[in-house]
Amino acid sequence: MKKVKVTVPASTTNLGCGFDCLGLALSLYNSIEIEKIKEKKVIVEVKGEGEGVIPLNDKNIIFPALKMVFEKAGEKVEGIKIKEENNIPLERGLGSSAATRIGAIVAACNLLDLNLSRKEILKMASSLEGHPDNAAASLLGGFVAVADDEKEPYWVRLSVPENLRVCVILPEVKIPTEKAREALPEKVPLKDAIFNLSRVSILIPSLVQGRWENLAFATQDKIHQPYRSKLLPQMRKVFEAALSQGAKGVFLSGAGSGIAAFCLEEEAEKIGEAMKKVFLEEGIKSYFLILSIDNKGCRVNEKR
Repeated sequence: MKKVKVTVPASTTNLGCGFDCLGLALSLYNSIEIEKIKEKKVIVEVKGEGEGVIPLNDKNIIFPALKMVFEKAGEKVEGIKIKEENNIPLERGLGSSAATRIGAIVAACNLLDLNLSRKEILKMASSLEGHPDNAAASLLGGFVAVADDEKEPYWVRLSVPENLRVCVILPEVKIPTEKAREALPEKVPLKDAIFNLSRVSILIPSLVQGRWENLAFATQDKIHQPYRSKLLPQMRKVFEAALSQGAKGVFLSGAGSGIAAFCLEEEAEKIGEAMKKVFLEEGIKSYFLILSIDNKGCRVNEKR
């Protein structure tokens, strides 16, 4: 029977100032395997992150993504076996849901020989996610600026120097995306919007050109992090600890609870330990990952 396996990277988004419009693919991966089987049913297996927690039925977020593709191909979601191998932590701001949805869509397209454009794939995933930044980074890889007009997504994919690392501290605190969204105001002051826009204009070329000296300034934010800090009171201290140890810039990864620091490889370990110490002093366990930029995005590893 036919089988497809894909690998899809994690992502960190917002990068401080670029709320809902900037994303970066990271070297941490989930894999999704879909195989056609004779029985007219759906079997789901989950290993790694979320094992025992992620539903093995149609409550799993993979199902709506598969349904969109299967319906487009004129087929029902049945007669398939799905294997998820997850390394991306859940509800930590590393785009686990977007990675799952992108992986499912790409795998299903290959399984059904459905030739969809990247724009169509991103549009599908974004409609499920509610915003395109994580999905774009996981699909395309690299550094992406992305927007949509509620009809279709627009993006620019850029490359950043290979020596950039992202040290991500992951506390034992889960922040569901819905809860993080609820913490935000419906409106922000004009001066705060201008504050963020000015920093986005510096952040994008600085990342592309390797102007690391600009990142501490360019990752500053007044639109979402100040409000979300109520859900993660240690945020400011963690930022200060990372910068004191040489981080080039530091920001809440996505909706959190992960916090990401731009750095060079030789600085990454001490930055991670400094951030970990802050959480430990508050009685919170955490661990950190030192990641590079993934420039490939979602890819098919096996198709037969």
